[in-house]
Amino acid sequence: MKTNSSIGKISQCKVTLILAQLETKTINKIARLSGYIQRKTCKIAPKSLIIGFMIMVSKQRNTYTDWATEVGFLEGKVFSKQALNERMRPQTEIFVKRVVEGIVSKHTPELSSRKVMGVLRHFNNVKIDDSTTISLPDAMAKEFPGSVTRGVQKAQAKIHAMYNLTDNNFSFLDVHSFANNDQSLSANVLPYLEKGDLCIRDLGFTILDVVSKFIEKGIYFVARKSYSTNVYDVETKVKINLLKELRKKKFIDKEVFIGSEKQIRLRLIAHPVSAEQAAVRRRKAKADRDKRLNHSLNYYELLGYSIYITNISPLQCNANEVFLLYKLRWRIEIIFKSWKSCFSLEKIIHRQCKNPIRVKCMIYLMLLYIYLFHVVWWRYCEGKVPKGLEQVELSILKLANFFKNNFSNIISGKSNRQLISQMLAHCRYDKRNDRENAKQLHSKLAA
Repeated sequence: MKTNSSIGKISQCKVTLILAQLETKTINKIARLSGYIQRKTCKIAPKSLIIGFMIMVSKQRNTYTDWATEVGFLEGKVFSKQALNERMRPQTEIFVKRVVEGIVSKHTPELSSRKVMGVLRHFNNVKIDDSTTISLPDAMAKEFPGSVTRGVQKAQAKIHAMYNLTDNNFSFLDVHSFANNDQSLSANVLPYLEKGDLCIRDLGFTILDVVSKFIEKGIYFVARKSYSTNVYDVETKVKINLLKELRKKKFIDKEVFIGSEKQIRLRLIAHPVSAEQAAVRRRKAKADRDKRLNHSLNYYELLGYSIYITNISPLQCNANEVFLLYKLRWRIEIIFKSWKSCFSLEKIIHRQCKNPIRVKCMIYLMLLYIYLFHVVWWRYCEGKVPKGLEQVELSILKLANFFKNNFSNIISGKSNRQLISQMLAHCRYDKRNDRENAKQLHSKLAA
């Protein structure tokens, strides 16, 4: 890359936090291996393509003209929108995907080195497995088939993520069609979990075959029990009428067999939720678009309880501690919210776009942008919080907006001290006494 470009000048003065993750030599190597670079010289330098995209999206822009303009500023040249259009080919898709995979794997340690106390001391890593769906331009329905509404196929992509709460990073970020439901993705986490890890999963990912493999590998898990999954008494092997027991006891913490064919011995914990929470669950169930479900009265009554299955023993965690562990899943929900509300993940993809390669490149580059925020910038900011300073709990949503709005200053390396001062002043959680935020909950379990 030319040293008279903006990136070259920045790197000569100071290797900034974000740019240090995008090493020119490594990116150029990936670009050659993927076929993005096919000659000695490349019209649009690989690193400029990436950084130019990030600057563009930080300004909430999404056209080829906007992208070409930012790349032009970085390279000290003028590029047309056609030049970017010509770059949207399979080799570029492979290139950006491999860059994302390389950076994610670089930051993922095999085992956590952080020492924790409290409930979390029982686990090497706490990993949260979940997915989120994003809407795509209608023309992408063939490439990314989504749900069908009134006979019209929507275009939707699913981003499957495993977030390592212990080390604040992602084990993986995968992009799939909406047609790949959570159950079909359930086993994908196995290569990223080690003995002693805790995996917290949503209801849709709970597949009994995968649960068996968790147990075989010594992996702990907590998940919600599906309504359709039967439970049996461990002594008599008679099916348990869970609703009948809950009507009598209101609270259950016992070992059961899960599943009718492949019975697995697990711990089942159930407790009632508040009337307000139960009412919200029932409204959502009644509004379910899939009328084929035809929920029963028993189903609606069971929505008044939170029911979990786990292989964590009572000696390790009591029932209340298991409830708190599952609440840690809220962290990834906030992360997904930051993708959509702060980074405008869905809006960045041009609604008139008909090129699937362009859409895939933009999704991967957005994931790289998001990853650099959540892992690199978040860690950096947490390290700048003065120890002992009262009520300094950084908000993911506020910090995401700060990162987006100040991205150009962050990568330029200018006024780092001023950036940190502004961050500490404007990116804290509001002080609340009615509930704990995600950071406070995690600290409580690690104390």
